[in-house]
Order: sequence, then structure tokens, then C-alpha cells
Amino acid sequence: MNQMVRKDETNCIPKTVNQVINEYLNVMEGRLPNLLESFYIFGSVSIGAFQEGMSDIDFVAVVKRKLSETDVAQLKDVHESMKRTFPKTGLDGMYVLREDLEGINEGGPSCPYFNEGTLQGYRTFDRNWIDSFQLKTYGIVIKGLPIETYNLSIDWETLKSNLIHNVNTYWLNWKNGCEKVTSLSFIGSFVSGSMIEWGVLGVTRLYYSLREEDITSKMGAGEYALHHVPEKYHRILHEAMRLRQGNKPSYYRSVFKRRRDMLDYMAYMMRECNAFQ
Repeated sequence: MNQMVRKDETNCIPKTVNQVINEYLNVMEGRLPNLLESFYIFGSVSIGAFQEGMSDIDFVAVVKRKLSETDVAQLKDVHESMKRTFPKTGLDGMYVLREDLEGINEGGPSCPYFNEGTLQGYRTFDRNWIDSFQLKTYGIVIKGLPIETYNLSIDWETLKSNLIHNVNTYWLNWKNGCEKVTSLSFIGSFVSGSMIEWGVLGVTRLYYSLREEDITSKMGAGEYALHHVPEKYHRILHEAMRLRQGNKPSYYRSVFKRRRDMLDYMAYMMRECNAFQ
């Protein structure tokens, strides 16, 4: 019998997402029956910002037992099957035990993480990370127990430190790559609209979270920044939001000027984020 998404809790879920989740649950029941204790989605779907063809479905799956190599092999097959069936809508998430959600997780990474139909490796579930906050605050129950069943206490001061660390590692390295002549990112920063959108709105979402102790969509972060950053950065913000929505025409005639504005804006935003230390 087909497993259907709970309608009482998921009225806001887009039709495409419902289709993907229902197929996933059916495939899981066939491959790994009785493995899932709970299944939650969060991210763009839960805050009403899902864009078909652009957004992934973010999930956390709580499993009833420690996963064996055979279990992980079956999960690989499940996610490969889902990618073939729904090539434009990826499942992005990890499989965790209750102890992963509730513990301090000082051991090595143990939670399989999947994206774009592929096992990307193993991660540690971090309660003081923005995904955990999203899960606790905005998560939607698809299967299993209420999210409140699990102890997902979050320390915002630690979470803020983690966000700032992300600014000074991932985002700083990403920006430096765009400025390094020998890097592929250097060329991409001239010609790739998706890179402009990613760089501008990515750091802006962190800025929003640090200021508001909350989350928002990329578009929401862009709109927020228009009310809080100097006017000289508004053009690149409008451009990034235009690219996110797939609108035309560009706010720029020169890709050189656009790239420079992106890098200048990112440098400014990183300084603003570091002010929260």
C-alpha cells in the first residue's frame, strides 16, 4: 500500500515535493522496511521558498538502528533510483540515530549524507548549526514522531560562532578562489550567473541569521539586506535576486563591473558578520 504524506501537517508542501517524498517512502519501504523511525523535511520547503528545478528537498531521517554496510549500500540504491526518477529535484540530507540528535557528538562522523543521488560521505550531526535550528523551528513531520520528542536544545552563542567560522573558512576560501587568476572560479565569476547569486545571497543569509537569530530564504535575505546595507550595494543585491528568480534583463552591462561589485559586497558582508564575534 502506498505511504502518503500526512496532509494535516503538510498542506504547504508543493505538489512536486509531495510526489518525490511519496515515491521515496515507497522505495524505502521496499528496500529497507521498518528502518525509519521518523522523517522530517525543512529548508526551503518549510519556509515557503521552494523553487522547482532549483531547490533541493532538505531532510533528516532518524533510523531505528545503527546502519550496517549493507544498509548503506541499499540507501545508495534508493538515492540513485530517486535521482533517475526526479533528476531536477534532489534529496539533500542525512540519516541519524536518536543519540546523534541528542548527544554532543564528540566522536568521529557517523551519519551518512546524501545529495544529488550520491553518498557524499559521513557527517556529525551538530545541534548548534543552522540546519538543526531549521529542523527544530520549521521542520515538517512526514513520518514518525513529533520533532519535540527529541532533545534538540540549541545554544545560539555557539551557533553564531559556527556561522562566523563558516564565513571565515568556506566563504573566504570561495571568494579567494574567485580572485585567483589560475582558478576556474576566477573565470566562472565573470560568466556564471549562478556564482553571482550564490556568493551574494549565500553570505547575506548568514548576515540575516546573525542579526535576527532566525533563518530566511535567499530572496528574503536579499530583501532584508536592502534595508540594512549601504545603497552602493543595492545594485548587486538586485542582480543576485534577479538571477535567483530567472528574470531578465540584467542590471549590469559589464560582467567585469558585476564581478567587482560581488567581491566588494562579499568583503563588506564578511566584515559585518565578523562584527558579531
